[in-house]
Parts: sequence; C-alpha cells; structure tokens
Amino acid sequence: MKKILLFILFLTASCSGKTFEVDTSRINVMDYETQDFEEELHSAEYLIVDISDCDFLYSKDSDRRMFPASLTKLVTMDAVLHLTDDLSDTSYVSYDQVEALIEEDASLAYIYRDRQYTLLDLLYGLVLPSGADAAVALENYFSQRGIDLVDEMNKLMQELGCKDTHFVNTTGLHDDDHYTCLDDLYLCVMDILKNETGREILNAHEYTLEDGVKVYTTIGLARRDLDFTVLGGKTGYTPEAGQNIIALCKDKGKSYLVMTGNAYGQYSLNQYWHYDDVVRIIEYINQK
Repeated sequence: MKKILLFILFLTASCSGKTFEVDTSRINVMDYETQDFEEELHSAEYLIVDISDCDFLYSKDSDRRMFPASLTKLVTMDAVLHLTDDLSDTSYVSYDQVEALIEEDASLAYIYRDRQYTLLDLLYGLVLPSGADAAVALENYFSQRGIDLVDEMNKLMQELGCKDTHFVNTTGLHDDDHYTCLDDLYLCVMDILKNETGREILNAHEYTLEDGVKVYTTIGLARRDLDFTVLGGKTGYTPEAGQNIIALCKDKGKSYLVMTGNAYGQYSLNQYWHYDDVVRIIEYINQK
C-alpha cells in the first residue's frame, strides 16, 4: 500500500491533433495498490498509471531511491514555472560554463554562448534536447536575483509531498547525493500537467527558438511507427542511473503515464531498453 498526494484538475492537452486527458478531480491522499507487471522488463523500477482516471496499474520499487539523470530537468522546469510568470525575460550561458559542461559529457541544446534567450526558449531547450546549457542559463537568471534554483527545486518537491528526493544540480549530472524515486517524480509530472506552458513543452516533439535554431525531443519513440501514440515526455541517462524514461502515451481513448528507471542498455549497441519497456507495457495493456 502506498500513499500518493494527488492534485486536482481535469486537463486536456493537444499535440499534433492528438489529445490526452488527465483526471485529478480530488485533492486528497490516495491509497493505491498495484501489482508487478506480468512480463519481464529491463527496467528495475517502474510506475504505470492510467491518468485518464488516476488508475494506478503496475508498479515495482517505485518508492526506491534512484539516480534520475536528466529526468531532473523536469523538476528544474517545474521550479521555474512556479518562480516566474514572465517567460519573456532573458538569460544566457557563458562560454566557460559550456566548456565545463562539455568536460562533464553533459547533453546540450547547443544554444549560442553569451547570447540572450527568453526563459521560454530556455525551457524548451532544457526539456526537448535535454540541454544542460539551457539549465545553467536558467540558473544564471535566478542567481542574478539572489535565488538559488536548486534550493527552490528541493523546496518545491517537499511542498508537493515528495518523500525521498534531494537535488544538488539542475542538470542531472551524477552526484551520489542527487537522488529521487519514481513516486516523487510522478508528483512533479502531475504538477507540470497543471500548467498550460508545462503541458505544451512536455508534449512537444520539436520547437524553433527565436534565433531560428530548432530543437527536438530526445524521445525517439515519438518518431517510431507504433500502434499507439507517444505524445511526449523525457529521457535520462548516466552510467550510474542507467536508462530512465517518463512517457505520456495515448491509445484507444486512454492516457497513460509510463515511468521507468535503471534499464542498463547500451546506446552504442543500439540497446534502447527503456523504449522497449514502454512499447511492451502499452502493447500488453491493450491485449487485456
């Protein structure tokens, strides 16, 4: 038995003619019981929810501490959306900061160094191509105003009711003291879906920045020929975290949130095991 704090809202978002519905129609503490998925998955942890009616379907160790890798950037975005309504303000990332990110092998949006970008553009650069450079630019914006964005991320997760989360950066680069769990990330995703801009970003497959640069989602599943639709989401990977994914899927009038962690496929060997797990999960649900 697990307790998850749910938030209230009935949401409908649009993406390429597709919609998903999220029913969080009561603010309460919801007790839920799930079962293990009935087929073997690559991922060590998972949480699968029919968010059309808040029906928790399957979970395994979703309250176990994990390294989120770039799933962190969803929390970064959520904190920014809570901190400011004016996404037309601008910020930048410096040359030296980008060089430091390259040395750490961080994923980049490849925004121009020392160029001002709107916070909205930076949020798209943060989530779609998983840009650590965009994350640092957002940090710069708030640090100039005396606000520590990482501190705000931790405060927000506490306010959402998270039980086992602590962040030390906005990017998801590995640190032993940087951790969360899928139950806590679920609360963050639901909070993002309450925000119109957050929904649009989370469901976008591509976006053109004001300087004409195009950024694309890291979720290759969104471009696969599948029997269901992947509307959007976020991936994350470090050697320590393995392959993690949060995917918003739509099929046969139902909306699903699929969250998995710690699949140890090798990208260099074309092993996208977190993708394979999402496909296996949705196809299995459809067969029932």
